[in-house]
Amino acid sequence: MAYGIERFFLLSYCLACCWPALSFGAKNNLRIVKQWSELEFRFPSDEAKQRALENRYYVPGSSVPIDVDVHHRSGGQMSRIFISNPRFDEGRPVTLGTVDEDGLISGYPDYSWHDNQGHNCNGMTSVFRVAIDRCSRLWVMDAGKIGENQVCPPQLLAFDLNSDRLIYRHVVNASNYIATSLFINPVVDVRGEDPNDCSDTFVYVADVSGFGMLIVDVINDRSWRATHNLMYAYPNRGTFTIDGETFDLMDGILGMALSPYSYGQDRFLYFHALASTVENVVRTSVLRNDSLISNSNVNRYAINAFPEERPNQSAAEAMDSNGILYFGLMEPPGIFCWNSATEYSPRNFHQISINKETLQFASGMKIVKNRKGEEELWIMTCSFQRVMTGSLSSDRVNFRIHAEKIPILLKKSACSMPPSENSIGYHAERISPDIPYYHFRYGAVSYL
Repeated sequence: MAYGIERFFLLSYCLACCWPALSFGAKNNLRIVKQWSELEFRFPSDEAKQRALENRYYVPGSSVPIDVDVHHRSGGQMSRIFISNPRFDEGRPVTLGTVDEDGLISGYPDYSWHDNQGHNCNGMTSVFRVAIDRCSRLWVMDAGKIGENQVCPPQLLAFDLNSDRLIYRHVVNASNYIATSLFINPVVDVRGEDPNDCSDTFVYVADVSGFGMLIVDVINDRSWRATHNLMYAYPNRGTFTIDGETFDLMDGILGMALSPYSYGQDRFLYFHALASTVENVVRTSVLRNDSLISNSNVNRYAINAFPEERPNQSAAEAMDSNGILYFGLMEPPGIFCWNSATEYSPRNFHQISINKETLQFASGMKIVKNRKGEEELWIMTCSFQRVMTGSLSSDRVNFRIHAEKIPILLKKSACSMPPSENSIGYHAERISPDIPYYHFRYGAVSYL
């Protein structure tokens, strides 16, 4: 059953048009757009639903949404919310879908892409996260796994959101992943000279349990693997406590965010492991270097960790066009910001919103531009500790989609007031291999 604080679904979607007139909630807080105790699905027919139940393709209460993204369509069409539902196990009838006005999930682009349950690798097997780029393309990283079983090769798909047609498919070569690989988070780097130039595109994908990264060169339809010590989990950060529940999870690289793009310029990719309190940064030119095809080990000095750390672990993160990074923390459950024109330090982390009930485990986070050109922050929280401890229950709300316009979130925030003499990426720019002093932490070399 779906729950929502807004009476009309139109108000949930039309952030750009309707929010200034709404009176509920403080303006500097995130708004809950949709929430569920458990996901329910819209099937193409009663027969299809019954067949899914009989085959245990649909087990009510077993689905866990991980990611969210939004496409604000032009021409008076209603915007669409996309959510992912990875197949940690059986019982997930749809692994990527759109949310309708009743909160029901419909398979995207249609149910036939999901009904295969690993028996047809031309469909979707298991999707953790997606990304919508400025060219109205939906990028879908299909891990190809159901549970621990690699039933299909991993594949990267792209759909034209104007037609919902598949326009790109890259099946990952077996040489670019290992038995433990799990590709969970695509970040898209469109490097064209103008908004209509979408050909020069790279996609960076986190391999959370293979402790590496997949780089896809779209225009040449090829990919390679990158590995580095900083993509690993940190053993002393593998225990999580959220809402009084504790679990262990040794996940590596997960959260990733790209700095703003200027034509012809390099970008920074910020990233961190889930089992970590360290934030890392690498120039994308390092990752786009196809010499990694012959040797996946990135030069240890090319990727660096900031010396100061977060108070505790974080999952998803995203960066806006002004170089402000948004990220969640496990304790207290909340969303924070950091302006990349300042030093990466807890003293420069500023609160966006804290709520011990509604902001538990921010697993998905996106910056979305609405039809007025304003940026919005969208977040999926999934109470993942209940999944890990087996305490997930339909007696309480477990999953929520939050959103708010960035200017509202940053009103009077220190994140929007960096030192005037510093530019975006100030701290990352200070990284230089000529600096002779190195910090050794947890067996990985970093320097600033």
